[in-house]
Amino acid sequence: MNPRVLLMGCLLALYGAAMAMFWYGIARQKPAARLETAGRLALHEGQTIVGVEETAQGLAFALGNDVRDEQSYYV
Repeated sequence: MNPRVLLMGCLLALYGAAMAMFWYGIARQKPAARLETAGRLALHEGQTIVGVEETAQGLAFALGNDVRDEQSYYV
């Protein structure tokens, strides 16, 4: 048998085995539990988001009661 054909056949068999193991491993893996916050973010009247910080659990919002004067800023 031609060595090139034998090499291509072996590589194809190795690729097929690797893909079968990969898909078998993914199929058996449990989905990660979704982290839920205690409650949804709801702003009360007069509150604004003054800062956002990325944490290991997700995004943390800093809320404040400061009102920005729209007239004092240039657009």
